Amino acid sequence: MHVYKSPYPPEPLYEGSLVDLLLTSKFHKSHNSPVLTDAETGETLTIRDHFNNVRSFTATLKNHGVTRGTVVALFALNNIYLPCMHHAILAAGGVITPVNCAYTSRELGEQLEIANAKFIVAQDGHWLKTAQETVSSSESISSCKVLSFEQFVKDCLSNRDGKTALGDPLPLDKSARETLAYLCFSSGTTGKFKGVKTSHFNLANNVLQAIAADPVIFSPNAIYAGFLPQTHIYALNLHVYTSIFLGAQLIVFPAFDFERFLKAVIRYRISHAHVVPPIMVLFAKSPLVDKYPEIKYSLRILYSGAAPLSQGLADAVTERLDSKVTVCQGYGLTETSPVTHMSRAERPADKVGSIGFLVPNIEARLWDPETGQDAKLGGPGELVVRGPNIMLGYLNNPTADADTLIGDGWMRTGDIARVDEGGYWYIIDRSKEMIKSKGFQVAPAELEALLLKHPHVIDAAVIGQWSEIEATEQPRAFVVLAPNSDAAQIKEWADAQVAKHKRLSAGIVAIDQIPKSPSGKILRRFLKERNDDTVVGVKKLAAKL
Repeated sequence: MHVYKSPYPPEPLYEGSLVDLLLTSKFHKSHNSPVLTDAETGETLTIRDHFNNVRSFTATLKNHGVTRGTVVALFALNNIYLPCMHHAILAAGGVITPVNCAYTSRELGEQLEIANAKFIVAQDGHWLKTAQETVSSSESISSCKVLSFEQFVKDCLSNRDGKTALGDPLPLDKSARETLAYLCFSSGTTGKFKGVKTSHFNLANNVLQAIAADPVIFSPNAIYAGFLPQTHIYALNLHVYTSIFLGAQLIVFPAFDFERFLKAVIRYRISHAHVVPPIMVLFAKSPLVDKYPEIKYSLRILYSGAAPLSQGLADAVTERLDSKVTVCQGYGLTETSPVTHMSRAERPADKVGSIGFLVPNIEARLWDPETGQDAKLGGPGELVVRGPNIMLGYLNNPTADADTLIGDGWMRTGDIARVDEGGYWYIIDRSKEMIKSKGFQVAPAELEALLLKHPHVIDAAVIGQWSEIEATEQPRAFVVLAPNSDAAQIKEWADAQVAKHKRLSAGIVAIDQIPKSPSGKILRRFLKERNDDTVVGVKKLAAKL
Protein backbone atom coordinates (compact mmCIF):
# COMPACT_ATOMS: atom_id res chain seq x y z
CA MET A 1 0.00 0.00 0.00
CA HIS A 2 1.42 3.38 -1.01
CA VAL A 3 0.35 6.33 1.16
CA TYR A 4 0.86 9.86 -0.18
CA LYS A 5 1.78 12.38 2.49
CA SER A 6 1.24 16.12 2.70
CA PRO A 7 4.40 18.13 1.95
CA TYR A 8 3.60 20.35 4.94
CA PRO A 9 4.70 19.54 8.48
CA PRO A 10 1.97 18.08 10.71
CA GLU A 11 -0.14 20.57 12.64
CA PRO A 12 -1.04 20.03 16.32
CA LEU A 13 -4.60 18.72 16.54
CA TYR A 14 -7.16 20.99 18.18
CA GLU A 15 -9.39 19.19 20.67
CA GLY A 16 -11.82 21.96 21.68
CA SER A 17 -15.17 23.16 20.38
CA LEU A 18 -15.62 25.38 17.34
CA VAL A 19 -16.79 28.26 19.52
CA ASP A 20 -13.77 27.98 21.79
CA LEU A 21 -11.53 27.89 18.71
CA LEU A 22 -12.86 31.33 17.77
CA LEU A 23 -12.78 32.73 21.29
CA THR A 24 -9.14 31.80 21.78
CA SER A 25 -7.84 32.85 18.35
CA LYS A 26 -4.30 34.24 18.43
CA PHE A 27 -5.23 36.50 15.51
CA HIS A 28 -7.65 38.65 17.51
CA LYS A 29 -5.21 41.45 18.38
CA SER A 30 -7.97 44.04 18.69
CA HIS A 31 -11.55 43.21 19.59
CA ASN A 32 -12.59 46.38 17.79
CA SER A 33 -11.50 45.06 14.39
CA PRO A 34 -14.32 44.80 11.82
CA VAL A 35 -15.15 41.22 10.88
CA LEU A 36 -18.58 41.32 9.21
CA THR A 37 -19.81 44.09 6.92
CA ASP A 38 -23.10 44.23 5.01
CA ALA A 39 -22.21 44.84 1.35
CA GLU A 40 -25.35 46.91 0.71
CA THR A 41 -25.76 49.00 3.87
CA GLY A 42 -22.20 49.09 5.18
CA GLU A 43 -23.36 48.00 8.65
CA THR A 44 -20.34 46.49 10.39
CA LEU A 45 -19.82 44.19 13.36
CA THR A 46 -16.52 44.12 15.24
CA ILE A 47 -15.14 41.04 16.96
CA ARG A 48 -16.51 42.39 20.24
CA ASP A 49 -19.93 43.07 18.72
CA HIS A 50 -20.08 39.59 17.28
CA PHE A 51 -19.31 37.73 20.50
CA ASN A 52 -21.57 39.98 22.55
CA ASN A 53 -24.29 38.92 20.14
CA VAL A 54 -23.30 35.27 20.52
CA ARG A 55 -23.91 35.55 24.28
CA SER A 56 -27.36 37.08 23.77
CA PHE A 57 -28.36 34.67 21.00
CA THR A 58 -27.21 31.68 23.09
CA ALA A 59 -29.30 32.70 26.09
CA THR A 60 -32.38 33.22 23.91
CA LEU A 61 -31.96 29.85 22.20
CA LYS A 62 -31.70 28.13 25.58
CA ASN A 63 -34.91 29.88 26.66
CA HIS A 64 -36.60 28.45 23.56
CA GLY A 65 -35.47 24.97 24.60
CA VAL A 66 -32.29 24.36 22.61
CA THR A 67 -30.15 22.00 24.66
CA ARG A 68 -27.38 19.46 24.13
CA GLY A 69 -27.98 17.63 20.84
CA THR A 70 -31.01 19.65 19.69
CA VAL A 71 -30.99 19.89 15.90
CA VAL A 72 -31.72 23.38 14.54
CA ALA A 73 -32.26 24.00 10.83
CA LEU A 74 -31.13 27.32 9.33
CA PHE A 75 -33.08 28.47 6.27
CA ALA A 76 -31.79 31.95 5.48
CA LEU A 77 -29.76 33.94 2.99
CA ASN A 78 -26.36 35.28 4.02
CA ASN A 79 -26.32 38.24 6.37
CA ILE A 80 -23.96 39.59 9.01
CA TYR A 81 -25.93 37.97 11.85
CA LEU A 82 -26.05 34.47 10.37
CA PRO A 83 -22.56 33.47 11.63
CA CYS A 84 -23.64 34.60 15.08
CA MET A 85 -26.64 32.27 14.90
CA HIS A 86 -24.34 29.39 13.95
CA HIS A 87 -22.01 30.05 16.88
CA ALA A 88 -24.86 30.54 19.34
CA ILE A 89 -26.57 27.27 18.43
CA LEU A 90 -23.29 25.42 19.01
CA ALA A 91 -22.66 27.34 22.24
CA ALA A 92 -26.09 26.22 23.46
CA GLY A 93 -25.08 22.63 22.70
CA GLY A 94 -27.16 22.29 19.56
CA VAL A 95 -26.47 20.75 16.16
CA ILE A 96 -27.00 22.72 12.95
CA THR A 97 -28.48 21.46 9.71
CA PRO A 98 -28.15 24.21 7.07
CA VAL A 99 -30.84 24.19 4.37
CA ASN A 100 -30.28 25.30 0.79
CA CYS A 101 -32.32 28.48 0.35
CA ALA A 102 -33.51 27.33 -3.08
CA TYR A 103 -35.21 24.25 -1.66
CA THR A 104 -38.88 23.66 -2.27
CA SER A 105 -41.27 22.60 0.46
CA ARG A 106 -40.82 18.95 -0.52
CA GLU A 107 -37.04 19.11 -0.25
CA LEU A 108 -37.15 21.10 2.99
CA GLY A 109 -39.55 18.64 4.58
CA GLU A 110 -37.36 15.70 3.66
CA GLN A 111 -34.28 17.28 5.25
CA LEU A 112 -36.13 18.28 8.41
CA GLU A 113 -37.44 14.74 8.81
CA ILE A 114 -34.12 12.98 8.17
CA ALA A 115 -32.24 15.36 10.51
CA ASN A 116 -34.98 15.15 13.18
CA ALA A 117 -34.88 18.94 13.47
CA LYS A 118 -36.69 20.41 16.47
CA PHE A 119 -36.38 24.04 15.35
CA ILE A 120 -36.13 25.84 12.03
CA VAL A 121 -34.94 29.45 11.96
CA ALA A 122 -36.17 30.91 8.69
CA GLN A 123 -35.70 34.26 7.00
CA ASP A 124 -38.83 36.38 6.69
CA GLY A 125 -40.72 36.27 3.41
CA HIS A 126 -40.73 33.24 1.12
CA TRP A 127 -38.51 31.16 3.41
CA LEU A 128 -40.53 31.68 6.58
CA LYS A 129 -43.77 31.01 4.70
CA THR A 130 -42.33 27.85 3.14
CA ALA A 131 -41.09 26.64 6.53
CA GLN A 132 -44.47 27.26 8.18
CA GLU A 133 -46.40 25.55 5.40
CA THR A 134 -43.99 22.60 5.32
CA VAL A 135 -44.16 21.96 9.05
CA SER A 136 -47.94 22.39 9.28
CA SER A 137 -48.63 20.05 6.36
CA SER A 138 -46.52 17.10 7.56
CA GLU A 139 -47.38 15.07 10.64
CA SER A 140 -43.84 13.64 10.88
CA ILE A 141 -42.30 17.09 11.45
CA SER A 142 -45.29 18.89 13.01
CA SER A 143 -43.44 19.28 16.33
CA CYS A 144 -40.65 21.30 14.67
CA LYS A 145 -40.86 24.88 15.96
CA VAL A 146 -40.56 27.66 13.37
CA LEU A 147 -38.78 30.89 14.35
CA SER A 148 -38.49 34.11 12.36
CA PHE A 149 -34.81 34.93 11.95
CA GLU A 150 -35.40 38.68 11.71
CA GLN A 151 -37.60 38.76 14.80
CA PHE A 152 -35.11 36.63 16.71
CA VAL A 153 -32.25 39.02 15.88
CA LYS A 154 -34.37 42.05 16.76
CA ASP A 155 -35.33 40.60 20.15
CA CYS A 156 -31.74 39.62 20.97
CA LEU A 157 -30.26 42.99 20.04
CA SER A 158 -32.85 44.89 22.07
CA ASN A 159 -32.23 42.69 25.14
CA ARG A 160 -28.46 42.44 24.91
CA ASP A 161 -26.87 43.17 28.27
CA GLY A 162 -23.59 44.45 26.85
CA LYS A 163 -21.41 41.95 28.69
CA THR A 164 -18.61 40.56 26.60
CA ALA A 165 -18.53 36.87 25.75
CA LEU A 166 -14.85 37.10 24.86
CA GLY A 167 -12.88 34.69 26.99
CA ASP A 168 -15.99 33.05 28.47
CA PRO A 169 -15.54 29.29 28.21
CA LEU A 170 -18.23 27.38 26.35
CA PRO A 171 -17.08 23.81 27.00
CA LEU A 172 -18.60 20.65 25.62
CA ASP A 173 -19.77 17.88 27.91
CA LYS A 174 -17.87 15.29 25.89
CA SER A 175 -15.02 15.10 23.42
CA ALA A 176 -15.10 17.42 20.44
CA ARG A 177 -14.14 14.39 18.37
CA GLU A 178 -17.51 12.80 19.13
CA THR A 179 -19.77 15.85 19.44
CA LEU A 180 -21.81 16.68 16.37
CA ALA A 181 -21.68 20.25 15.14
CA TYR A 182 -23.29 19.97 11.70
CA LEU A 183 -25.58 17.80 9.65
CA CYS A 184 -24.90 19.14 6.17
CA PHE A 185 -26.61 17.23 3.42
CA SER A 186 -24.74 15.56 0.57
CA SER A 187 -25.49 12.92 -2.00
CA GLY A 188 -22.23 11.21 -1.10
CA THR A 189 -20.95 8.60 -3.51
CA THR A 190 -24.34 7.35 -4.71
CA GLY A 191 -28.05 7.65 -4.05
CA LYS A 192 -30.26 10.30 -2.53
CA PHE A 193 -28.99 13.00 -0.25
CA LYS A 194 -28.02 12.09 3.27
CA GLY A 195 -26.92 13.81 6.47
CA VAL A 196 -23.15 14.12 6.88
CA LYS A 197 -22.15 13.95 10.55
CA THR A 198 -19.47 16.61 11.05
CA SER A 199 -17.98 16.99 14.52
CA HIS A 200 -16.49 20.06 16.19
CA PHE A 201 -13.12 18.31 15.85
CA ASN A 202 -13.57 17.78 12.09
CA LEU A 203 -14.39 21.35 11.18
CA ALA A 204 -12.10 23.09 13.68
CA ASN A 205 -9.09 21.17 12.45
CA ASN A 206 -9.96 21.76 8.81
CA VAL A 207 -9.93 25.52 9.48
CA LEU A 208 -6.41 25.16 10.88
CA GLN A 209 -5.29 22.83 8.08
CA ALA A 210 -6.26 25.34 5.38
CA ILE A 211 -4.65 28.31 7.12
CA ALA A 212 -1.41 26.37 7.59
CA ALA A 213 -1.39 25.39 3.90
CA ASP A 214 -1.21 28.99 2.65
CA PRO A 215 -1.11 32.12 4.86
CA VAL A 216 -1.45 34.27 1.71
CA ILE A 217 -4.82 32.88 0.77
CA PHE A 218 -5.87 32.85 4.43
CA SER A 219 -4.58 36.10 5.89
CA PRO A 220 -5.85 38.33 8.71
CA ASN A 221 -5.09 41.29 6.44
CA ALA A 222 -7.37 40.05 3.66
CA ILE A 223 -10.77 41.52 2.85
CA TYR A 224 -12.97 38.63 1.70
CA ALA A 225 -16.05 38.59 -0.49
CA GLY A 226 -18.84 36.60 1.15
CA PHE A 227 -21.44 35.80 -1.52
CA LEU A 228 -21.20 31.99 -1.55
CA PRO A 229 -24.20 30.54 0.35
CA GLN A 230 -23.34 29.81 3.96
CA THR A 231 -25.62 26.77 3.76
CA HIS A 232 -22.90 25.08 1.64
CA ILE A 233 -19.88 23.55 3.39
CA TYR A 234 -17.53 25.62 1.17
CA ALA A 235 -18.71 28.98 2.51
CA LEU A 236 -19.64 27.54 5.90
CA ASN A 237 -16.01 26.72 6.58
CA LEU A 238 -14.60 29.89 5.01
CA HIS A 239 -17.01 32.59 6.08
CA VAL A 240 -18.62 31.33 9.26
CA TYR A 241 -15.34 30.17 10.81
CA THR A 242 -12.05 30.79 8.99
CA SER A 243 -12.41 34.51 8.27
CA ILE A 244 -13.71 35.20 11.78
CA PHE A 245 -10.94 33.09 13.33
CA LEU A 246 -8.43 35.19 11.37
CA GLY A 247 -10.11 38.44 12.42
CA ALA A 248 -10.28 39.35 8.73
CA GLN A 249 -13.09 41.45 7.30
CA LEU A 250 -15.83 39.65 5.37
CA ILE A 251 -18.07 41.67 3.05
CA VAL A 252 -21.40 39.82 3.18
CA PHE A 253 -23.78 39.60 0.23
CA PRO A 254 -27.23 37.97 0.56
CA ALA A 255 -26.63 36.22 -2.76
CA PHE A 256 -24.39 36.47 -5.79
CA ASP A 257 -24.89 39.31 -8.28
CA PHE A 258 -21.87 39.90 -10.50
CA GLU A 259 -22.23 43.66 -10.96
CA ARG A 260 -22.96 44.27 -7.28
CA PHE A 261 -19.90 42.22 -6.44
CA LEU A 262 -17.68 44.24 -8.81
CA LYS A 263 -18.95 47.50 -7.31
CA ALA A 264 -18.27 46.17 -3.82
CA VAL A 265 -14.71 45.19 -4.77
CA ILE A 266 -14.09 48.88 -5.50
CA ARG A 267 -16.06 50.25 -2.54
CA TYR A 268 -14.55 47.96 0.12
CA ARG A 269 -11.25 47.13 -1.61
CA ILE A 270 -11.99 43.41 -1.55
CA SER A 271 -8.76 41.47 -2.00
CA HIS A 272 -9.84 37.81 -1.87
CA ALA A 273 -12.84 36.06 -3.41
CA HIS A 274 -13.66 32.39 -3.17
CA VAL A 275 -15.66 31.45 -6.24
CA VAL A 276 -16.99 28.56 -8.34
CA PRO A 277 -16.17 27.95 -12.04
CA PRO A 278 -19.36 29.60 -13.43
CA ILE A 279 -18.24 32.86 -11.79
CA MET A 280 -14.84 32.42 -13.41
CA VAL A 281 -16.67 32.30 -16.77
CA LEU A 282 -18.07 35.76 -15.99
CA PHE A 283 -14.59 37.08 -15.24
CA ALA A 284 -13.40 35.65 -18.55
CA LYS A 285 -16.28 36.81 -20.76
CA SER A 286 -18.65 39.32 -19.19
CA PRO A 287 -18.45 42.92 -20.51
CA LEU A 288 -19.02 44.09 -16.93
CA VAL A 289 -15.36 43.42 -16.19
CA ASP A 290 -14.40 46.17 -18.64
CA LYS A 291 -16.96 48.48 -17.05
CA TYR A 292 -15.19 48.29 -13.68
CA PRO A 293 -11.43 48.28 -14.41
CA GLU A 294 -10.70 49.57 -10.90
CA ILE A 295 -11.21 46.05 -9.51
CA LYS A 296 -7.63 45.34 -10.55
CA TYR A 297 -6.34 47.77 -7.92
CA SER A 298 -7.48 45.63 -4.97
CA LEU A 299 -8.53 42.13 -6.09
CA ARG A 300 -5.58 39.80 -5.64
CA ILE A 301 -6.84 36.22 -5.17
CA LEU A 302 -9.60 34.34 -7.00
CA TYR A 303 -9.85 30.95 -5.38
CA SER A 304 -12.06 28.42 -7.15
CA GLY A 305 -13.64 25.39 -5.55
CA ALA A 306 -16.71 23.10 -5.41
CA ALA A 307 -16.12 21.87 -9.00
CA PRO A 308 -13.10 21.42 -11.32
CA LEU A 309 -11.57 24.52 -12.92
CA SER A 310 -9.84 23.97 -16.25
CA GLN A 311 -6.39 25.35 -17.03
CA GLY A 312 -7.86 27.09 -20.10
CA LEU A 313 -10.53 28.96 -18.17
CA ALA A 314 -8.05 29.97 -15.47
CA ASP A 315 -5.64 31.29 -18.11
CA ALA A 316 -8.44 33.27 -19.77
CA VAL A 317 -9.29 34.98 -16.46
CA THR A 318 -5.65 35.78 -15.74
CA GLU A 319 -5.23 37.29 -19.21
CA ARG A 320 -8.44 39.31 -18.88
CA LEU A 321 -7.30 40.80 -15.58
CA ASP A 322 -3.79 41.60 -16.86
CA SER A 323 -2.20 39.08 -14.48
CA LYS A 324 -3.10 41.31 -11.53
CA VAL A 325 -5.06 38.48 -9.94
CA THR A 326 -3.75 35.07 -8.91
CA VAL A 327 -6.08 32.20 -9.77
CA CYS A 328 -5.98 29.11 -7.55
CA GLN A 329 -8.17 26.13 -6.91
CA GLY A 330 -8.66 23.47 -4.29
CA TYR A 331 -10.60 20.30 -3.68
CA GLY A 332 -12.82 18.89 -1.00
CA LEU A 333 -16.12 17.28 -0.12
CA THR A 334 -18.87 17.86 2.39
CA GLU A 335 -17.62 14.64 3.97
CA THR A 336 -14.13 16.14 4.48
CA SER A 337 -15.27 19.42 6.08
CA PRO A 338 -14.38 20.18 3.16
CA VAL A 339 -10.71 20.86 2.23
CA THR A 340 -8.24 18.08 1.43
CA HIS A 341 -6.16 19.78 -1.31
CA MET A 342 -5.15 23.38 -1.95
CA SER A 343 -3.02 25.07 -4.56
CA ARG A 344 -0.87 27.90 -3.22
CA ALA A 345 -0.94 31.52 -4.31
CA GLU A 346 2.69 31.10 -5.33
CA ARG A 347 2.68 28.31 -7.88
CA PRO A 348 3.84 27.75 -11.47
CA ALA A 349 1.50 29.18 -14.12
CA ASP A 350 1.08 25.78 -15.74
CA LYS A 351 -0.20 24.26 -12.49
CA VAL A 352 -3.43 26.28 -12.27
CA GLY A 353 -5.35 23.24 -13.50
CA SER A 354 -4.10 21.32 -10.47
CA ILE A 355 -5.92 21.15 -7.15
CA GLY A 356 -2.54 21.60 -5.49
CA PHE A 357 -1.09 19.71 -2.55
CA LEU A 358 -2.56 17.70 0.28
CA VAL A 359 -3.14 20.03 3.22
CA PRO A 360 -1.38 19.28 6.55
CA ASN A 361 -2.40 16.11 8.39
CA ILE A 362 -4.03 14.59 5.29
CA GLU A 363 -2.93 11.30 3.78
CA ALA A 364 -4.12 9.90 0.46
CA ARG A 365 -4.11 6.75 -1.61
CA LEU A 366 -4.99 6.05 -5.22
CA TRP A 367 -7.20 3.00 -5.14
CA ASP A 368 -8.57 0.56 -7.69
CA PRO A 369 -12.12 -0.22 -6.53
CA GLU A 370 -12.32 -3.21 -8.87
CA THR A 371 -9.42 -5.04 -7.24
CA GLY A 372 -9.41 -3.40 -3.81
CA GLN A 373 -5.71 -2.73 -4.31
CA ASP A 374 -3.82 0.51 -4.82
CA ALA A 375 -3.44 1.81 -8.37
CA LYS A 376 -0.01 2.20 -9.91
CA LEU A 377 2.23 4.91 -8.47
CA GLY A 378 0.95 8.32 -9.56
CA GLY A 379 -2.41 6.97 -10.64
CA PRO A 380 -4.92 7.29 -12.03
CA GLY A 381 -7.05 5.78 -9.33
CA GLU A 382 -9.91 6.60 -7.01
CA LEU A 383 -8.81 9.16 -4.45
CA VAL A 384 -9.04 7.79 -0.89
CA VAL A 385 -8.21 10.12 2.00
CA ARG A 386 -7.57 10.01 5.74
CA GLY A 387 -7.25 12.82 8.29
CA PRO A 388 -8.82 14.64 11.26
CA ASN A 389 -11.40 16.36 9.04
CA ILE A 390 -13.07 13.15 7.81
CA MET A 391 -16.73 12.96 8.84
CA LEU A 392 -18.02 10.65 11.54
CA GLY A 393 -20.29 9.00 8.98
CA TYR A 394 -23.76 9.41 7.52
CA LEU A 395 -26.79 9.89 9.73
CA ASN A 396 -28.64 6.59 10.29
CA ASN A 397 -27.26 5.16 7.06
CA PRO A 398 -24.95 2.20 7.71
CA THR A 399 -25.14 1.09 4.07
CA ALA A 400 -23.71 4.41 2.87
CA ASP A 401 -21.09 4.27 5.63
CA ALA A 402 -19.98 0.84 4.47
CA ASP A 403 -19.68 2.04 0.88
CA THR A 404 -17.65 5.15 1.78
CA LEU A 405 -15.66 4.43 4.95
CA ILE A 406 -13.41 1.49 4.13
CA GLY A 407 -11.57 0.98 7.40
CA ASP A 408 -8.56 2.31 9.29
CA GLY A 409 -9.78 5.88 8.87
CA TRP A 410 -9.83 5.82 5.05
CA MET A 411 -12.68 7.40 3.08
CA ARG A 412 -13.51 6.92 -0.59
CA THR A 413 -14.14 10.17 -2.48
CA GLY A 414 -15.56 8.63 -5.65
CA ASP A 415 -13.28 10.87 -7.72
CA ILE A 416 -10.52 9.63 -10.03
CA ALA A 417 -7.22 11.46 -9.49
CA ARG A 418 -3.56 11.41 -10.36
CA VAL A 419 -0.48 13.05 -8.87
CA ASP A 420 2.57 14.26 -10.78
CA GLU A 421 6.22 13.99 -9.78
CA GLY A 422 6.12 17.42 -8.13
CA GLY A 423 3.30 16.39 -5.81
CA TYR A 424 0.59 18.33 -7.67
CA TRP A 425 -2.77 16.58 -7.70
CA TYR A 426 -5.34 16.54 -10.50
CA ILE A 427 -8.96 15.38 -10.57
CA ILE A 428 -9.47 13.74 -13.95
CA ASP A 429 -12.82 11.95 -13.72
CA ARG A 430 -15.52 10.79 -11.34
CA SER A 431 -16.44 7.23 -10.62
CA LYS A 432 -19.53 8.31 -8.81
CA GLU A 433 -22.70 9.23 -10.65
CA MET A 434 -23.23 12.57 -8.99
CA ILE A 435 -23.79 15.64 -11.14
CA LYS A 436 -21.91 18.76 -9.97
CA SER A 437 -24.22 21.63 -10.96
CA LYS A 438 -22.91 25.12 -10.09
CA GLY A 439 -20.92 23.66 -7.20
CA PHE A 440 -23.86 21.69 -5.75
CA GLN A 441 -24.27 17.94 -5.90
CA VAL A 442 -27.33 16.62 -7.72
CA ALA A 443 -28.30 12.98 -7.34
CA PRO A 444 -29.65 11.48 -10.57
CA ALA A 445 -31.62 9.00 -8.47
CA GLU A 446 -33.57 11.82 -6.84
CA LEU A 447 -34.57 13.40 -10.16
CA GLU A 448 -35.37 10.00 -11.67
CA ALA A 449 -37.65 9.19 -8.75
CA LEU A 450 -39.38 12.53 -9.19
CA LEU A 451 -39.89 12.07 -12.94
CA LEU A 452 -41.34 8.61 -12.41
CA LYS A 453 -44.09 10.14 -10.29
CA HIS A 454 -45.47 11.82 -13.40
CA PRO A 455 -48.27 9.68 -14.88
CA HIS A 456 -46.95 10.09 -18.44
CA VAL A 457 -43.37 8.96 -17.63
CA ILE A 458 -42.83 5.23 -18.07
CA ASP A 459 -39.08 5.21 -17.35
CA ALA A 460 -36.39 7.83 -16.75
CA ALA A 461 -32.66 8.35 -16.43
CA VAL A 462 -30.66 11.50 -15.64
CA ILE A 463 -27.06 12.34 -16.52
CA GLY A 464 -24.82 15.40 -16.26
CA GLN A 465 -24.22 17.32 -19.47
CA TRP A 466 -21.24 19.69 -19.53
CA SER A 467 -21.99 23.31 -20.51
CA GLU A 468 -18.98 25.25 -21.84
CA ILE A 469 -20.91 28.52 -21.55
CA GLU A 470 -21.77 28.05 -17.87
CA ALA A 471 -18.63 26.02 -17.01
CA THR A 472 -20.66 23.50 -15.07
CA GLU A 473 -22.51 20.25 -15.46
CA GLN A 474 -26.27 20.48 -15.91
CA PRO A 475 -28.89 17.75 -15.45
CA ARG A 476 -30.38 16.20 -18.61
CA ALA A 477 -33.25 13.72 -18.47
CA PHE A 478 -33.97 10.85 -20.82
CA VAL A 479 -37.57 9.68 -20.56
CA VAL A 480 -39.76 6.96 -22.02
CA LEU A 481 -43.17 8.54 -22.43
CA ALA A 482 -46.73 7.34 -22.72
CA PRO A 483 -48.38 8.04 -26.12
CA ASN A 484 -49.30 11.66 -26.88
CA SER A 485 -47.17 13.04 -24.03
CA ASP A 486 -45.36 16.39 -24.14
CA ALA A 487 -41.74 16.28 -22.93
CA ALA A 488 -41.62 20.07 -22.51
CA GLN A 489 -44.57 20.00 -20.13
CA ILE A 490 -42.96 17.21 -18.10
CA LYS A 491 -39.73 19.22 -17.83
CA GLU A 492 -41.69 22.26 -16.66
CA TRP A 493 -43.52 20.14 -14.08
CA ALA A 494 -40.29 18.63 -12.73
CA ASP A 495 -38.40 21.95 -12.64
CA ALA A 496 -41.14 23.51 -10.52
CA GLN A 497 -40.53 20.99 -7.75
CA VAL A 498 -36.78 21.30 -7.26
CA ALA A 499 -34.13 23.90 -6.47
CA LYS A 500 -32.65 25.82 -9.40
CA HIS A 501 -29.41 23.81 -9.54
CA LYS A 502 -31.44 20.59 -9.83
CA ARG A 503 -33.57 21.75 -12.76
CA LEU A 504 -33.17 20.01 -16.10
CA SER A 505 -31.12 22.87 -17.53
CA ALA A 506 -29.58 20.60 -20.17
CA GLY A 507 -33.06 19.67 -21.35
CA ILE A 508 -35.12 16.54 -21.70
CA VAL A 509 -34.97 13.84 -24.38
CA ALA A 510 -37.73 11.39 -25.26
CA ILE A 511 -36.35 7.93 -26.17
CA ASP A 512 -37.82 4.48 -26.73
CA GLN A 513 -35.91 2.63 -24.00
CA ILE A 514 -33.52 3.37 -21.13
CA PRO A 515 -30.33 1.29 -21.56
CA LYS A 516 -29.87 -1.02 -18.58
CA SER A 517 -27.71 -3.94 -17.48
CA PRO A 518 -29.27 -7.38 -16.83
CA SER A 519 -29.42 -6.47 -13.15
CA GLY A 520 -31.42 -3.36 -13.97
CA LYS A 521 -28.69 -0.77 -13.48
CA ILE A 522 -28.95 2.24 -15.79
CA LEU A 523 -26.05 2.28 -18.27
CA ARG A 524 -25.41 6.01 -18.19
CA ARG A 525 -22.33 5.81 -20.37
CA PHE A 526 -24.53 4.96 -23.37
CA LEU A 527 -26.68 7.99 -22.68
CA LYS A 528 -23.60 10.21 -22.47
CA GLU A 529 -22.48 8.96 -25.88
CA ARG A 530 -25.70 9.99 -27.65
CA ASN A 531 -25.30 13.10 -29.80
CA ASP A 532 -28.13 13.15 -32.36
CA ASP A 533 -31.05 13.53 -29.98
CA THR A 534 -33.78 16.15 -30.17
CA VAL A 535 -33.32 17.98 -26.88
CA VAL A 536 -36.28 19.95 -25.52
CA GLY A 537 -36.07 22.87 -23.11
CA VAL A 538 -32.49 24.13 -23.43
CA LYS A 539 -32.09 27.89 -23.16
CA LYS A 540 -29.63 29.70 -25.38
CA LEU A 541 -27.30 31.56 -23.00
CA ALA A 542 -24.42 32.66 -25.22
CA ALA A 543 -25.88 36.11 -25.76
CA LYS A 544 -25.62 36.86 -22.04
CA LEU A 545 -21.83 36.77 -22.00
